[in-house]
Amino acid sequence: MTAKALGLLAPAEKSGMAGYGSFEKTIDALESAVAGREFIAGDSFTAADVYVGSQIGWGLLFGTIEQRPAFTAYVERLRARPAALRANALDDAAMPAKKT
Repeated sequence: MTAKALGLLAPAEKSGMAGYGSFEKTIDALESAVAGREFIAGDSFTAADVYVGSQIGWGLLFGTIEQRPAFTAYVERLRARPAALRANALDDAAMPAKKT
């Protein structure tokens, strides 16, 4: 993401030198990791979902990850989890009231 944001992606013929290959192939691999399953590890929510889900959610929000149905569905599933809803409610309650 940093390389893309800075305009420093490796040319296609040198993508093997980048350590991650190409940005496009990396995003395609990420998409295949979240498509067709509930969570990264299958049917169980794990710490991998906390990390990957936050990265995808942030990327979708700020436009560093393109909107793809598999990404938006995955993030929506994570945000709809009861624990996520409770955590967000606690965060919202801890915020100071807005002055009008």
